[in-house]
Amino acid sequence: MMLKEILRIFEESKDFLRQAGWEVCEPHSPRWWRGIKTEEELVVSAILVQLSKWETVVEALENLRKHGISSLKEIVSISDKDLAEKIKPVGLRRIKTRRIKALAKTIIEKGGIGALRKLSVDELGEILLSVEGVGEETADVIILFAFHKPSFPASKYVRTVLSRLGVIEGSESYGEIRDIVLRNIGNNVYELKLLYAGLTSVGRIVCKKNPECGKCILKENCEFSARHSRNNSLQ
Repeated sequence: MMLKEILRIFEESKDFLRQAGWEVCEPHSPRWWRGIKTEEELVVSAILVQLSKWETVVEALENLRKHGISSLKEIVSISDKDLAEKIKPVGLRRIKTRRIKALAKTIIEKGGIGALRKLSVDELGEILLSVEGVGEETADVIILFAFHKPSFPASKYVRTVLSRLGVIEGSESYGEIRDIVLRNIGNNVYELKLLYAGLTSVGRIVCKKNPECGKCILKENCEFSARHSRNNSLQ
C-alpha cells in the first residue's frame, strides 16, 4: 500500500484524527497538537510527553500558563524546583525539568526559534541531538512540528502500523523508516504532519498488540488485516 493512498484516507478521516487529539490545520501552525498554542509550547511539550499521556501534558501546559509561564525565556528564569512543581501531573518531573531547561537554553543561545528555522534540517538535528534527553524521535518531532521543516518521527506506532500495512518489513532502523517516508512524501510538510498524526492515531487506538482490525480506517488496504480475516474464516 503506497503512502499517498494512506494520506488520502487520513485526509478523509479528519474526524477520527480530531477524536485522537489532533487538529488538522495549515502546515505551518503549531496547533496540530491539540492544546498547543505556540511553537515554544510545542518544544516544551516534546519533552513533557516522553513516557507520559498527552492529557497530562495539556494539564501541565495549562498550569504553566496559569502562572504566566509560556515562553522559553520564562522557563529558564525560574528555579528547577519551581518548574518541576508547575509541570505536574507529568511523571519524571525532575528529569524533564532538567531536559526542558537544557533545550530552552540551547534554543535561546542559538537565537531563538525564528533564527534556527533558517538552518537546514541536518543542522537543526545536530543542535537538538546535542541536548540531554533529546533523541532522534524527539528531535524529528520538534523539527517537523515546531520548525515546520520536512522530517519524520519514526515512532513505535509508525513502525507497527507501516509494517502491518506492508509498507515496510518492520526490521528497518529508525533512520531507514524515516528515509522511506521522506522519499515517498518529499518535502510536503502538511502531508508529513498528516501522515504522522494518522499513523500514531491508528497505532494508539486500534493497531495495538491485539489489533482491532474491524475498527481500523485502513483495514481495506492492510496486509495484516487481510491475513487476519482469512485465518478467522478458516476457523
